[in-house]
Amino acid sequence: MKSIYGSKACERILKSLELNLSGGEFVRQIKGKGEQRASSYIDGLSAIPYHDIHNGQFAWLEKLEQASGEIQQEFKLALTNPVLSEIGNSIWSPAAREDAIAYGPNWRTLVIQDRCLWEDTNSQFFPVTTTLLKTTKCPSVEVFFARQPPNTGIRPHTDNTNFVLTAHLGIDVPEQLSWMKVGEFKRYWENGKGLVADTSFIHSTANESIHEDRYVLIIRFWHPELNTIERQALQFLFDALDDPTTRGIQAAESKARERMPKKALRRTKRSSCEGLGLLSKGMR
Repeated sequence: MKSIYGSKACERILKSLELNLSGGEFVRQIKGKGEQRASSYIDGLSAIPYHDIHNGQFAWLEKLEQASGEIQQEFKLALTNPVLSEIGNSIWSPAAREDAIAYGPNWRTLVIQDRCLWEDTNSQFFPVTTTLLKTTKCPSVEVFFARQPPNTGIRPHTDNTNFVLTAHLGIDVPEQLSWMKVGEFKRYWENGKGLVADTSFIHSTANESIHEDRYVLIIRFWHPELNTIERQALQFLFDALDDPTTRGIQAAESKARERMPKKALRRTKRSSCEGLGLLSKGMR
């Protein structure tokens, strides 16, 4: 990573990686906000349980709200399309993360994007939604629809990462009966409305409806206070983690250089092995 971006430019990312590889965890109780816990933690980022989506940082989400009717209609049509379940990839899959216990057996997702890579098969069933996410310049890392059945919830937990925020857009929700509590704040989902949460705070959800499922579009995206180089460095780590062999790391470096502007690439072109000691040591 140092060989691509320079040690100064990605200093915060390197410190975050060191914390993660050492098995450490950043924990703090913030008065009036709640408890924040993250094993993937970048210093200096604002920590707010719920962000104001109209503060100028989330124009892309405001545009999604304006187009929510189109997204909702497309989603309803996709649900009735038998081909989706036949050829779609992992349609309505249960939680597959380490904290799946908190999510419970009823949590289901339909993935459109994962670690910045679009899921081509599933995306073709949601062309309007996918195009909107791209044209609004949403800085997404993960995008998926999430289903929560009646009388179910997610236990208090952390997503363990403070440099990725979470946006929800209500697609088909039982209003005043389904909510998410983040830190010390509880908000109800609304159809066609968005919210932005920092899910490194302890959070939980519930659908208290007796009969209705709750569907939301979830977008996990880069914290707006990360700069461009830091985002690219994190994308490099995602690629390297997918294949932590020497060959995989070299492939991740090649992808990283392809994403860089040519001017920056000329400044940083060096040995492909230099600066990867910590990553290669910890990931094999």
